[in-house]
Amino acid sequence: MILGMALGLAVGFDSTASADVTIPGMGSGAYDVPSVGGPGDSVDKAPVCDMRARPKITKVEPDPMKPGDKITIKGENFGTKECFHGVSFGGVADSTKISFNYVNETTVEATVPATKPGLSRVNVVTTAGSSQYIVLIQAQ
Repeated sequence: MILGMALGLAVGFDSTASADVTIPGMGSGAYDVPSVGGPGDSVDKAPVCDMRARPKITKVEPDPMKPGDKITIKGENFGTKECFHGVSFGGVADSTKISFNYVNETTVEATVPATKPGLSRVNVVTTAGSSQYIVLIQAQ
């Protein structure tokens, strides 16, 4: 639909198998449109991610934490599972990407990686951007 708006196309859908299209300068009419995702009326769907909903970490528990601890990252706008890309520890240059468990659009779980004690950043990355939260890593 965004492509249609960018090109100034008027598109109206009256069923799952057909669409009425008006192309400026060409008028309205029937146009053959090949299937994108497969035969007939099946179309592969990519995830729809809200690019305006920037993620924000509001809390990480427990804090302080130790390597090996399971943590819960709470926040806003983590999006759908398909739009959530990852969790990492550290700064931009030295971040360590780790495995995570996506729970829902406000909660993600992860395990603290082996890292040196001190202040560190927990980072979440979604299609719409990233968010950081400062935590204290204690010695094991």
